[in-house]
Amino acid sequence: MRRALRKERGFTLIEVLIVITILSILAVIVIPRLTAVGRRGKEAALRADLKQIRDAIERFEANTAAWPPSLADLMAANGGAISSDTDGRGISVDRNGYDGPYLRTGSGVIPADPFTQAGDWNYNSSTGEVHSSSTLTALDGTAYSTW
Repeated sequence: MRRALRKERGFTLIEVLIVITILSILAVIVIPRLTAVGRRGKEAALRADLKQIRDAIERFEANTAAWPPSLADLMAANGGAISSDTDGRGISVDRNGYDGPYLRTGSGVIPADPFTQAGDWNYNSSTGEVHSSSTLTALDGTAYSTW
């Protein structure tokens, strides 16, 4: 009778160790997936920001026959507010053809790179290419600076 009472009172050490082992294995599987969710969200924001900026650059070039001298020129109120008369290739910006602003944000500044938290995009006014300035690597193994 004593054995039956002792057996019903609690768990054995082996049972507790098995439960701890199972919980540890589950934690090892779940925690990395949860941290990747935030990273995927930032990657989606980066893709969206790059698309928005690239579309604005293309509209600027279509109207002015030149790449924007700087990214800030995408948000210029009028052609007179463009920062330079020529782009990186030396082609004159048609200020009269300017029909912007081509990029509008609530803050009135270029969107911040989700990974650097700054509007420090790598922009080449000779080619019109813009990339992230982040030195990190994406979940798919590519560098954000190549996006």
